[in-house]
Amino acid sequence: MSQPQHFFSIEHAFQVNCELLPHDAQIPDRAKFDTMIPAPFKLASNINNIEAQALRPLRNLSESTHDLAEFLNLQSKKIDLMMSYILTLGADDQTRLQGTSFGGSSVTYLAGEAVELARLVKLKIFIEENNCAIFCIAKVAACTPQDGQYGVELNIVMIDDEDQEQLVRTSLFIQSVQLKERATRRQEQG
Repeated sequence: MSQPQHFFSIEHAFQVNCELLPHDAQIPDRAKFDTMIPAPFKLASNINNIEAQALRPLRNLSESTHDLAEFLNLQSKKIDLMMSYILTLGADDQTRLQGTSFGGSSVTYLAGEAVELARLVKLKIFIEENNCAIFCIAKVAACTPQDGQYGVELNIVMIDDEDQEQLVRTSLFIQSVQLKERATRRQEQG
């Protein structure tokens, strides 16, 4: 991520592993960041990119390819489920926290203690929908008390472009699901 970009965030529960970096830590350059990404996260990112590229040409073909596209989607979901399982095996339960909102440029989670502003944090984000697993570096932008915990808002400062795109796609997908659920509730009430 060369230029800071700002994307909207959505409220949604997810899991996030947070590791505070040392106080004197600096934002790594691209080469150093690439060496920090755990191998399973690189694999997950590559799989997601291949899936997107493989299914894109099928969308432009005739209706007769619908069944083939559906079959490939199901195969893709099987792989995603296995990758999700593998990624969570390597996750440290002691650093796992509850995320409350996310977008392509920010993440918010709940912590048991306050975190100082501008502190760099290594994040592993797990969003069940779309089997999204993202590794990134973020900087604490705000830390506010919330019901006996602290809401920690972070701005993402280093992320692979493909992973950022996946975060944006996942947030758009979840937002569309939330909007459909809201419309259904309104229809049921009205």
